[in-house]
Amino acid sequence: MKNPGKEDVMMEYFGRNQLFKMMLLALVIYPMVPAAYTPWIGFSLGLFFLLYLMMHPDAYEKIRRGRRHNKLAYGLSSALFILWSLVSFVYSVDRMKTLEGILMYSSAFVLFFILKYELHRPNQVLPLVRAYFLGTFMVGLYYGGQVLYEEIVQGISFDPLTHTSFFDHGPVLAYFMLLPLFPALALYIFKEKTKESRFYFLVASVSVISIFMTGSRIAIIGIFIGLALLSLLYSLKFLLALLPAGIFMVLIPIFSHRHRSFFAISEGMGRISFYLEIIKAHWSSIFFGRGFFTMDGTMTKFLVDRPELLNLGQVNRPYNTGLQVLLELGLVGLFIGGLILFFKMKGILNYTKSYKAQANLKVMYVGVFVSMVVLLYVGAMDSYMMDPKLLYAIAALMGILHGDAKWKGIGKV
Repeated sequence: MKNPGKEDVMMEYFGRNQLFKMMLLALVIYPMVPAAYTPWIGFSLGLFFLLYLMMHPDAYEKIRRGRRHNKLAYGLSSALFILWSLVSFVYSVDRMKTLEGILMYSSAFVLFFILKYELHRPNQVLPLVRAYFLGTFMVGLYYGGQVLYEEIVQGISFDPLTHTSFFDHGPVLAYFMLLPLFPALALYIFKEKTKESRFYFLVASVSVISIFMTGSRIAIIGIFIGLALLSLLYSLKFLLALLPAGIFMVLIPIFSHRHRSFFAISEGMGRISFYLEIIKAHWSSIFFGRGFFTMDGTMTKFLVDRPELLNLGQVNRPYNTGLQVLLELGLVGLFIGGLILFFKMKGILNYTKSYKAQANLKVMYVGVFVSMVVLLYVGAMDSYMMDPKLLYAIAALMGILHGDAKWKGIGKV
């Protein structure tokens, strides 16, 4: 005989509250999980979410009805990504690598999907935001601990190449910390000086310190670009942020001999000439690309006789994001990627202009918009598009944005 209480227990165990708690935990711990295992967080959430939908058919029906809202912005981007992933798999020179890349992005999409369609109620949004910032704060705090341990306890100079917090490379750590910096700074300026606003100040502080300690010139310049942009988009209070940016711009000519190598890959070879050379070598696959997640293999073969180009002291990869997309996904893939990016950036701006959005979230997403612009600049100098932790951070912020917009009926997001 069926136990009537057992089904209720299962429904409670696989309920929305449990899903919410799992998401909070995921947002806190994903930056601290090794990169190779990060996608398992998304797949674990996805499996739990499927069980949740099986136990709660009404939740599935709500999602089906909800997809009628904002369908173009979400549906077109997703459809284009799925379509070109399949094309990329067909034309890939290494299908196992391409499949690995597709699965990585798919796991981040699971995070985005759950946040958009299920965990978007007003009492859930702010805890999710705080969980995201807490995870990034823990990364910076641990990195600061590494610095203090080396400098004070062991009495030796800190080496940013061997100590990179929970990340594999210092530049990726710097790029990751750029993402929470500007929204945390905006929230600190916006809010009255409470415990929460001081927490955002701590997040911004450890982000700046972490970026400078990595020694990434690309990310450091990104800080000043972001401060200048934030002052223009947000508030007159940020005019103070223009002061360090202005000083930095004045100092560049004085120390120009230290910046001449910024646009160089190696002695006698600039970035543009290097990019043109590798494009010419793979011109036959320029339309459909060589397959998702194959750039490292392509680059390794290309650099067999050019070991001097493998100096990764300042960058994560010896190529930028645009070149990676072009060679992996082809010209059509580059266009599709640009289209998806356009939708996302436009959606953020539309959200920040809506009267329906909560004031502090509007301010936060002004900061997120600035962070995304800075990451576009970083992507023009380096490539981070296959780092799962950055993908998860962007997916989380976009999922919270879309979910809140969906709940409040904010269109064109």
